[in-house]
Amino acid sequence: MGTGSGPTRRFTDAVERTATVVGPGTHVRGDIETSDPVEIRGTVEGDCRVGASCIVREGARVVGSIEATSLLVAGEIEAGTLTAEKVEIRSSASVRGTIKARTVAIAEGALYEGDVQMHDPTSGPVLFQERRAGADGRRP
Repeated sequence: MGTGSGPTRRFTDAVERTATVVGPGTHVRGDIETSDPVEIRGTVEGDCRVGASCIVREGARVVGSIEATSLLVAGEIEAGTLTAEKVEIRSSASVRGTIKARTVAIAEGALYEGDVQMHDPTSGPVLFQERRAGADGRRP
């Protein structure tokens, strides 16, 4: 367990308010702006400005920039910019765009094309192997 000096769990494990869900088979054309969490399982063509976490699930697609406090990507994103404190790209993800974040983690097997601009210039992206049951982070 942690010593209180920092988080001991992944940001997607945190308990958060109920998310707005763009369901599978749903196609949104236009921007999304909310202070609540967002979970995308369908398609969004537009920018997303989220004042909480944003999760792009496996099979989902976003064509547009995303700004959120934390961002987990297991699906496909074609963006100008992905901006968040923490960005995690899972092995099933395909991401094209510029990432601007304090913490970036990219799983082995993920497709990423673009630039990474980190708030802390002394650090770089963390590469990891997924050890959880599902590529989208869901528990069995």
